[in-house]
Amino acid sequence: MQAATIEFAETGLAGTRLEAIAARADISHPRIVQMFGSKQALFLAVVDAAFDRIEAAFTAAAARLGGDDGATPLVGLGDAYRRLLQRDRTVALMMLQSYAAAGDDAVREAVARRHLALQRAVVDLTDADELGVRTFFATGLLVTISTALALPGKRTDAAWGAWLLQNAARSR
Repeated sequence: MQAATIEFAETGLAGTRLEAIAARADISHPRIVQMFGSKQALFLAVVDAAFDRIEAAFTAAAARLGGDDGATPLVGLGDAYRRLLQRDRTVALMMLQSYAAAGDDAVREAVARRHLALQRAVVDLTDADELGVRTFFATGLLVTISTALALPGKRTDAAWGAWLLQNAARSR
């Protein structure tokens, strides 16, 4: 999965060859097909793993916060996301690759299902209203893009990320 994550994060569903994943993982191409069935199925497994990591980070952050004043939980979840991207840029790249591959109906349906489930999880974890959730996800997309592009001064490890999250929470 790690090899597939790196390859898909760098070149997306259409641009990734199973042979490249096999070479990176030091296994045979037929073994990958045997394990996952198809390149699309492997891609969706990698996308699921990225969504799982995000949801786990949100759940852990919410448990640490204990649900204070309405804005704090969203900021806490946003900070957890920022720290996740700081540790592993491939999460940001996989999110963008999953959206880019949405021209494929099966990918679109799977990604939409996971994205909507993540939105529901944020509501459940924070009790945020609709505007708060929309602002949270819009801010998250900006952080994701900034991470993917490694924008100087705008990366997830910069004070900018924290400022952005704080201001998004205040704009509710």
